[in-house]
Amino acid sequence: MDNSNLIGSSHERSQTYGVPISRKYPENRLSENDFEVRLKENDELLSHASYIILQLYKTVAGSGFFINVTDAQGCILTIKGDEEVMRGAEKLQMVEGAYMNEASIGTNSMGLAIHERKPVQVTAQEHFISAYHNWTCSAAPIMLDDQVIGCINMTGHADLVHSHTLGMVISAAHAIENRISQQKVLQKLETSNQFAFAMMNNLAFGVMAINISDEVEWVNDTACRLINIRRTDLLSKDVNSLMTDWRRIKRIILNELKFIDEHTSFNIPEINEQFLFNAYVIRGENSAMHGYLLTFRPFSRIVDLIRKYQNHHTRFSFDNIVAESPSMRQLVENAQQVATKPSTILLSGESGTGKEVLAQSIHNASLRKDGPFIALNCGAIASTLIESELFGYEEGAFTGAKKGGAPGKFELANHGTLFLDEVGDMPLDMQVKLLRCIQEGYVTRVGGKKDMRVDVRIIAASNKNLQLEIEKENFRLDLYYRLNVINLHVPALRDRKADIMHMARFFAAQKAEKMGKPMPFIDSRVSLFLENYSWPGNVRELENMMERFVVLDGNMDSLLNQNNTASEQMPIAAVQNTNQSFTPQTLAEIEKNAIISCLKTYDFNISKAAKVLNISRNTLYLKIKKYNISLG
Repeated sequence: MDNSNLIGSSHERSQTYGVPISRKYPENRLSENDFEVRLKENDELLSHASYIILQLYKTVAGSGFFINVTDAQGCILTIKGDEEVMRGAEKLQMVEGAYMNEASIGTNSMGLAIHERKPVQVTAQEHFISAYHNWTCSAAPIMLDDQVIGCINMTGHADLVHSHTLGMVISAAHAIENRISQQKVLQKLETSNQFAFAMMNNLAFGVMAINISDEVEWVNDTACRLINIRRTDLLSKDVNSLMTDWRRIKRIILNELKFIDEHTSFNIPEINEQFLFNAYVIRGENSAMHGYLLTFRPFSRIVDLIRKYQNHHTRFSFDNIVAESPSMRQLVENAQQVATKPSTILLSGESGTGKEVLAQSIHNASLRKDGPFIALNCGAIASTLIESELFGYEEGAFTGAKKGGAPGKFELANHGTLFLDEVGDMPLDMQVKLLRCIQEGYVTRVGGKKDMRVDVRIIAASNKNLQLEIEKENFRLDLYYRLNVINLHVPALRDRKADIMHMARFFAAQKAEKMGKPMPFIDSRVSLFLENYSWPGNVRELENMMERFVVLDGNMDSLLNQNNTASEQMPIAAVQNTNQSFTPQTLAEIEKNAIISCLKTYDFNISKAAKVLNISRNTLYLKIKKYNISLG
């Protein structure tokens, strides 16, 4: 997403407001009494947002982020996050009651999202004040009736920036909007049935009205579609015949307890979908009970959110693959050709060659790129657990099973890609069950009875010779043919020498940036060693070696001794420059020198330099302008 124009306009407004770049704290902050008044004014927003914030935080806890909600003017109403990042926010007085609009603190995601009425991500130097240059912020406005009523934001350290963070915030904002909308639907239902019926027929969730005799009085169109029954067949039907759990649900709400977002299912043979239910008592004047209201939506929608929040996404595309060697160019060309096809793919190659990177790239180039990418290492899971990992389990299926059960990898990967790494290590009994699932397109949870249809593309990978494993009777021939529709072989690093130096420079620059160190110079002797080393650990070993190379400030002799290689036969030393003495530098000087070095290495090609430095082109241009670096 190119925010350069939005950022530039916001910086101009910040200057107009008189915000100094050196400002550390928000200029405006409410007193304790005024803040209590503001909370009451936004009680409805907070009542719905608090649950979403809690659920979102459960999925990102420990990842270095905090989440906050503001009102329409940018005043922080509530904030929750990891202890370390919360301490950093408190030091900058980014706390409840503080205003985060542009007039108070300059360009930031919250103020910009509210001003532009659209989601936005602001990272590092895109912030106006210097104090925020270490942060990345992703915010989305919360809309109601086409008006901004608030904003939800996720903030963390700048090195955690990722587009999926903005996607999570957008989903959370929509979830809050939907909860507010649902509540208003229920309020309008009490005052105008006719108006409510017309409106509820267009809702995204099913609605069912039940009388005090447990008979269905009314259902909306969505409910009929979700359970595939005509309205005429549902009206006057005993709800107990549709739901074996109805008596328990009714008992809960009649005792004035909440039944919100509970996971259960219909007792309808043709319906395999699980649903999340809300149930309410319908009361009229003088609190007279008229019946019950049941709303439900497919559990798969919640699974979609879970897999997004639980890191079930991809980081790599074909643009991230170094393919200068003929073998890699051919591999990438073949992979791009089959990516858009639905066929199952088997990736072969030694351990550490980057098979998952290729699998993620294929997924991101496929028609399923907006769906989940779920990875499972078949060799890293105990044989007693792999079935529940793949297919999920029902409550009570085994000792320690979670209440409500849990979806398996196939369910989480529905409408996306399932990557089965080290598939050659899968136990034979599980191979039979996997084959059945691939053939029939259904999964049955451990301890369950219902078959659930799944739409999943399989990409499998193995570092073993599966044909040899078949001869040893360790792998099923029929499963091999099911998986080996398209075979792509990832060459070992020693067979793609033209790629080694490109990858070495990339890893060295990446590690140096993360450590806040200058990238050591890679001289011709180092290059000679890297290109002629056998690389038994392949790309993974190269990455680790370049990390040690950076840690040791380019002392390749020490590096080779640690790596148990013949350093005495090939003395190698890499130095950052001809002057071995240490000269203290500021972080800004280190960053400027790193950018200049990288630009010269890649002949001032902005795209390549930005990729190696692991920043966007826009961020690189901003840094070039900041440090007054000449481009030739």
